Amino acid sequence: MNKSYLTIPHVFKILFIIGLILVVHLAYVTSFFTVFGSELTDPDSSVNNFDAYLALSPVITISTILLADLLQMSRFFRKKNLDVISQTLYFGCIQTLITISAKDLMNQRAFSRRVLIISFIVMILYVFIWEMICNFVSHRMYENGELVIIGSNKATMDAVIDKINPSVRGLDLNLTKSIRYSDRSAVRSAIRSNAEIFLCPDVPEDVKSDIILSCAKNKTVVYVVPQFYEISLYRSRTINLNDLMVMLVDRMGLTFEQRIVKRTIDIFISLLAIILSAPVILICAIIIKLSDGGPVFYRQERLTIDNRPYRIYKLRTMRQDAEVGTGAVISGKDDPRVTPFGKFLRRSKLDEFPQFYNVLKGDMSVVGPRSERPEFVANFEKEIPGYSQRFAVKAGITGLAQVAGNYDTTPQDKLRYDLLYIKNYSVLQDIKIMFLTVRAIFTPNLYNRTFEDNKSAFRSSDSKASQEQKNV
Repeated sequence: MNKSYLTIPHVFKILFIIGLILVVHLAYVTSFFTVFGSELTDPDSSVNNFDAYLALSPVITISTILLADLLQMSRFFRKKNLDVISQTLYFGCIQTLITISAKDLMNQRAFSRRVLIISFIVMILYVFIWEMICNFVSHRMYENGELVIIGSNKATMDAVIDKINPSVRGLDLNLTKSIRYSDRSAVRSAIRSNAEIFLCPDVPEDVKSDIILSCAKNKTVVYVVPQFYEISLYRSRTINLNDLMVMLVDRMGLTFEQRIVKRTIDIFISLLAIILSAPVILICAIIIKLSDGGPVFYRQERLTIDNRPYRIYKLRTMRQDAEVGTGAVISGKDDPRVTPFGKFLRRSKLDEFPQFYNVLKGDMSVVGPRSERPEFVANFEKEIPGYSQRFAVKAGITGLAQVAGNYDTTPQDKLRYDLLYIKNYSVLQDIKIMFLTVRAIFTPNLYNRTFEDNKSAFRSSDSKASQEQKNV
């Protein structure tokens, strides 16, 4: 019979929750000090303001514990700093809304609005610092883990290692070895060890299922690159047909209510952005015109919701004759077609601002899958299963694929993010992506591959498509 006892991780989580409760209350007390001074109450009022806080303190304590559990704030396993920021913002917003609701329901009118506003800001700061401290301690409590790559061949596994290696270092993991899935004894040995398993996308579905089941039996952590049908199951409804459990995979896209709310937000943000960015766009336009005398704006046909074509507007970043010798090729590092000032525009994302006019017209949304050219889409739909599903919503200026990837992240990887965005749509997710877009501007890695690599890949794909046409 297994004995139940507290391990070091359990104690650490309990201490984190206790500390979280303390810093939340400290945020409110700090706010009272800021607003009312050392007396903690308005001297001109007949009611003690601090008594209102004391009356609400049990509610604040309970809601802190419940929110910490809901947001999994005490789970520090493989947690990134970006996860800490996201959790802190969600926690601060929800906790403040709960306090406002409890204040009204319990008729604690003496709880000042100024205190609530200041406590929201102070709480985010305190909680963020506490989470970062605990995250730092958690990462130092254990030795780096081992990650084993399982795939079909060496080339595929090496490509995966090159792609994930920068992120793996930040997760306290060491890439130890690569194993072909056909080597069953080596796979079993890796699963039974203390290593964590990464499954490459080319592992067959039946083999992947067996490995995941084996990992579950041995309580081994496994990382899986999802395919279209797996993403479609995300947050699907579970219903019972008699005694048979069924997952209902709903239609891709937004509901009528979601479309109304999203369009309202798009109109407001696009109007605001157009007004605020007008002076900056004017300055950029003058510099572009003086550089080579060519057109300021770049107009191109793109596809949006339901594969509907439209004309996108951007500040021109390439030479006027950019595609004369190359044709349509995805940009990459050291792209000779990009002008010197165009590099600055791309890095700062200023070239994207004219697209807010597209948003105002209704062709695009502020957040959504990145729009693509028809010639690229034609190839992608032939080669990538489920690619057409990304057109279930309007194209966006920014999106989950843009903040999570690079300028030239592969279409397959972008599609995974786009489909996840559509399945997981919410106004809060849009707001989060907008904030992350600001962070992405300062991300040093803009490209994964060089322009020459992309040109070669596109020519290879184009030749393959032409050969298929001939065979037909």
